[in-house]
Amino acid sequence: SVALDIIGKSVFNYDFGSVTKESPVIKAVYSALVETEHRSMTPAPYWKIPGANFVVPRLRKFQSNLKTLDDTLNELIGIAKDTRQVEDIEELENRDYANVKDPSLLRFLVDMRGADIDNKQLRDDLMT
Repeated sequence: SVALDIIGKSVFNYDFGSVTKESPVIKAVYSALVETEHRSMTPAPYWKIPGANFVVPRLRKFQSNLKTLDDTLNELIGIAKDTRQVEDIEELENRDYANVKDPSLLRFLVDMRGADIDNKQLRDDLMT
């Protein structure tokens, strides 16, 4: 739990609070990982059958978990973009991250790539 909170702060500037309480975001991550493992071990990809996401309970849960993760990431990306600090490359490279309010990887990527960065691309970069 402590490791997840550290990752949350360093990558997203987000406090999962998983040390003191059960976080819905962390639950969604774990459930999504379990489903991913299940899919990698299942020979017939039944989740590709049209409508299966609406009928199979585990697929409905997976879709709900993905929505939780997407909504949270989109919110955090929106906040980072709204608070973007316009600086040139040299200023970003020389920034003292020990003394800034938000030293996260998300903050750095948004500041580095500019305001026009695509949310989907940024979300995909952060998830990998």
